[in-house]
Amino acid sequence: MTIDQLQKEVEIANIQIIELELHTNVVSPESTLSDMITFENASEEEVNQRKLKRIYMRKRKILYFIERLKSNISLACNECGGEIDLERLLIMPKAGLCGTCAKNH
Repeated sequence: MTIDQLQKEVEIANIQIIELELHTNVVSPESTLSDMITFENASEEEVNQRKLKRIYMRKRKILYFIERLKSNISLACNECGGEIDLERLLIMPKAGLCGTCAKNH
């Protein structure tokens, strides 16, 4: 994974944020996780606010990975040297193993 690839992900997140902010009352992305749990009767506004929070969180993590790469900290698997999938890193930002190696442990 390269800085350029991650910056493209940030650009995608920025576009998603702009689109959602056009139709949503902006709330703090630092709200608690329990605020993001969906419930059956959520209004469209509440659903959009939750989507917006998730995108802000995703963007923040991707910016963290960019800083790691700029500091010469690898995002490669510690065992096989292969690339750790971005989605895995987003769930576990300090993951040291790719999905395959993690399954084998």
